[in-house]
Amino acid sequence: MDLNIGFTSEYLDSNDLRRLGFRQVGENVRISRNSTLVGLENIEIGNNVRIDSYVVILSKRGQTSIGSNVHIEPSCSIVSHFNVQIGNFCTLSHGVRLFTASANYDGNFFTNVFPDAHFQKPEEGQIVLEDHVIVGGNSVVMPNVVIREGAAIGALSFVKRSVEGWGIYGGNPLRFIRSRNQRIKKLGEEILAESKYGLKND
Repeated sequence: MDLNIGFTSEYLDSNDLRRLGFRQVGENVRISRNSTLVGLENIEIGNNVRIDSYVVILSKRGQTSIGSNVHIEPSCSIVSHFNVQIGNFCTLSHGVRLFTASANYDGNFFTNVFPDAHFQKPEEGQIVLEDHVIVGGNSVVMPNVVIREGAAIGALSFVKRSVEGWGIYGGNPLRFIRSRNQRIKKLGEEILAESKYGLKND
């Protein structure tokens, strides 16, 4: 009896994924069979990307663009009703939530699609993560946010406004903590020069 059954995550590779109807899939892409992706025709993925177990990506209404050298760790959610763009060399740590729509809580509108979505008035807008961004575990990013190149968001943070690049931010309310070293940008350029797989748009 194989005692590992049910305890290991199997991954689909680039060839498997291309047969499923993604908009674009690069090389060396691995997605766990235990993840849930909706709207494959609206999802494009670069090279060297891993998406782990229990990740949910909902892209039925909007476009989801994932760059190269990206890791989306277990239990993340990406609700891409109004477009999500994730740059190169990005990391979403365990349990990160990206919401491009958020219900209005003031009591004048329904907060879900029942009984009639016509009576909703959510806050809506795309989310952009530029290159070399990391979002720490169990953080939440709200609509209409741009996280600029090299920014790092600490765990358990609530991001409802755009942040400048190459800084470390954390908390709720979110605050600037300190600057971040840009050495990883140079390292990324060196790795790409030596890699057999470049960036998505090469």
